[in-house]
Amino acid sequence: MGGKAFMRSIFSNWLLVGTCGAILCFNIVLYAFFLRPQEENIARLEQRYSRVRKGQVVKGRDRLERLIREKTELETFLAVLPRKSAFPDVALQVYKMIQKNGLRASRMAFKPQNVGRLSLTKYTTSFKLTGTYGQIKRFLVDLLDSKNLFCIEGLSLERGQKNERKVVMNLKLSLYFTP
Repeated sequence: MGGKAFMRSIFSNWLLVGTCGAILCFNIVLYAFFLRPQEENIARLEQRYSRVRKGQVVKGRDRLERLIREKTELETFLAVLPRKSAFPDVALQVYKMIQKNGLRASRMAFKPQNVGRLSLTKYTTSFKLTGTYGQIKRFLVDLLDSKNLFCIEGLSLERGQKNERKVVMNLKLSLYFTP
């Protein structure tokens, strides 16, 4: 009997029931027309973002244009690279830059390595240069301004002896050549 009385007291208060019903209807409409489409849109955008990050999204004409552009860029890059037969001249150029800037260098030994599907040959060397900071800076400027492509794979600077103003640079340098 207590349950019926409780239910009668709740339903007799029509303002409370009407307010709860209106809030419930408002929540259903809000979810159906605003939140659910946004959740679907967010899920779709997350999937698209994931495909873009993996490079899977290029379609139709855009894909063809991208492939043509990449082919042109690759051909331009390969045209800049010297032939393998020019290796002694390029290595000599590095030695001349070192001498021009008045630096002391440790022994350089170039190690050849075949790279990728394009039949490129990569020559890598690591060596130390000793000189003033200005001399090392000018050497790096000469290296980067050279018409040949030198890839600096690693570079570190160390202070020389306490009383000297010398700097020691450890440099890992790579050169790429076409067959």
